[in-house]
Amino acid sequence: MVRDVGRTCRNCKSGADKLTGRETFDLDDDLEADRTAASGRKAIDVRRVTASREIVTCRTLVRVAMAGEYLPVVTELRYDSADPYMVSFLFHADTETPVEWEFGRELLAAGLQQISGMGDVRIWPAEFRGSGTVFLSLRSGSQIEVIAASAKDIDTFLGCTHQVVPHGEEEHHSDIDGVVQRLLDQTP
Repeated sequence: MVRDVGRTCRNCKSGADKLTGRETFDLDDDLEADRTAASGRKAIDVRRVTASREIVTCRTLVRVAMAGEYLPVVTELRYDSADPYMVSFLFHADTETPVEWEFGRELLAAGLQQISGMGDVRIWPAEFRGSGTVFLSLRSGSQIEVIAASAKDIDTFLGCTHQVVPHGEEEHHSDIDGVVQRLLDQTP
């Protein structure tokens, strides 16, 4: 069970800013609908699960490029100190369960500065609609999705993860037994 220890990191914005679908990187004039449903709140939260394990989550709005449009999708960025090299993006699209992508924290950090990644995950910075944006290209088989996210939100999230597990200290937080067990549980 996750319990809140009431801790926020120095750079994190704790609380619940409403996601309106009109953030600075999201300026479509034809998008007038208010997207402030209960699941559409923006907040960064740091929770202690055990004495040695913390989880950082950030709910934000991203845009998925589809047929020339950028469709809004509420997304949860997640970091678990038990798996300190990885970050997860959970896309809450029109599906029963969120679509989850997991990749390296260092890859995401590098993508804030330059084109990074090969294969299924590629990340790069850009100016989009007058705002700092990070693009993610996610490939599964022949299907490729391109995601636009606020560079500021990604940077703040990564700052929080580095306060929980500083860069270079990952090996001291790694739960190797847990990782092996998760891999074995996924084996068909």
